[in-house]
Amino acid sequence: MKLWPFGRKNLEHAVEQAALPLIEKFGETLTPNMRALRMATTMADQLLSMGVSANSVVSKVLDVTDTYCKKPVHLDISANVIMVSQLRGIEREPLTLIRPVAPRNINYMTIQSIQNLIFEIGKGHHTLDEAEEQLETIITNPKKFPWWVIMIGNASIVAGVTLMYTSSWQVILTTFCIGIMIDRLLALLIKYAIPPFFRQVIAAASIALIAAGINALARQGIEFFADMNPTLLVVGGVVMLVAGLVIVGAVQDAIDEYYVTANARLTKVFMQTIGIVAGILIALYTARKLGIGISVSVDPLSLNSFDFQVAGAIIASAGYALAGQTRRRAVIGVGIIGGAGLFIMSYTVTHLGISIVPASGVAALFIGVSAAIISRFWRTPSVGIISGAIVPLVPGLTLYTGLMQIIQYPPGAPLFFNAVGTLFTALALALTIAAGASLGSMVGRPLRQQLASTRNIQPFAVFMRRQVGPSPGKSLASLALGKFRRPRLRQPAQSHDPESIDKV
Repeated sequence: MKLWPFGRKNLEHAVEQAALPLIEKFGETLTPNMRALRMATTMADQLLSMGVSANSVVSKVLDVTDTYCKKPVHLDISANVIMVSQLRGIEREPLTLIRPVAPRNINYMTIQSIQNLIFEIGKGHHTLDEAEEQLETIITNPKKFPWWVIMIGNASIVAGVTLMYTSSWQVILTTFCIGIMIDRLLALLIKYAIPPFFRQVIAAASIALIAAGINALARQGIEFFADMNPTLLVVGGVVMLVAGLVIVGAVQDAIDEYYVTANARLTKVFMQTIGIVAGILIALYTARKLGIGISVSVDPLSLNSFDFQVAGAIIASAGYALAGQTRRRAVIGVGIIGGAGLFIMSYTVTHLGISIVPASGVAALFIGVSAAIISRFWRTPSVGIISGAIVPLVPGLTLYTGLMQIIQYPPGAPLFFNAVGTLFTALALALTIAAGASLGSMVGRPLRQQLASTRNIQPFAVFMRRQVGPSPGKSLASLALGKFRRPRLRQPAQSHDPESIDKV
């Protein structure tokens, strides 16, 4: 019999090759190279899911792979997918790890802990075993506030924004209570895994129905609720929903040329804003059918006096920082920076005659520089400071107003183009704020490094003059200038055979 197309020897060789395992395996455990890639992917997943920009995630995570991997690594982020690739030469197959990004609640203390670990890894302070153990500790036992602290933070956003429009303590207290109820409602919806779009619909509808109920109580003669503007009650509650949207983060990704990620985030922002508008419309229709209908104006609300605007901005920014689980020492600081940003924007518009769009960019530039400089001293990620401080500037309310105007003034109506102009204003504000904050962060980094170097050098020189006497062969001046042998940083020691680091 003819063994076509093989001879006997070729057939025996083919059978032997077929009996071999399809995947080359080295031992029962992962090699250090694969463990480092897995740890880098986990860090990227954690940071990206909490709102850190894609460009920042890539630059930080590559520090980990540069430390523990001999072969270069490429990290690509597309929307909610992370892909880590490593080309190991022509003798070995390339490695590719793909992981979807799971949505998580924002915790800036966790972000800071991971960033600190990445910084220490880049300096060679940890072996691979130590780094994996610390990362597991950070993820499994994160630092976080009790649920009621986060609830108060979210409610403070509503109260702070309300203070920017009115000084009535009854209205401020009412919106604060609305914020508490909406926070608990959102927590319940998240517990039952309701999609974000429907969470926005249900929360916005609840806000409008509560406003309708308060309006009905005012008609019954309850003095506490008398003369409360239903539009202000709805706007105050809606701002809490809008504050959590990553409008500026999405635009920043577009500036950094991560277009797929930026489009995905912008689409998410658009869908959640549509959910807010849909929820309000459903609630208005339901309230009218129940006989307690209210009218929500689409015109901009009149602002409070300037002092109360700044105070409201401070409260709203600090509330967002608290809800985002920022370190306690930085919460008040974020509020002050947010108030200063609003002050700069208002001063620029009022005294310099600049329009609201470039004025917002100037304020965002100040916030970005301040965040970059102060983040190291407060041990808080700059993204947390920026996200909290720009809450009074974020055009979420303008975007909501524009969508409501589009619904009320359809194409062909006399005010249709005014509604379109409002939407374009919101887009221009988002782009300008993101560009200003991003530019400010870039400008602030070298200033932060210079300040940190000055802070480190001066106290050390004073300490050396006071504590260290001149030694033989060395002058006091050379000691004060730091010309001594400093302890070397411990390099990461591999717990496995170094030759196996590039194996799977």
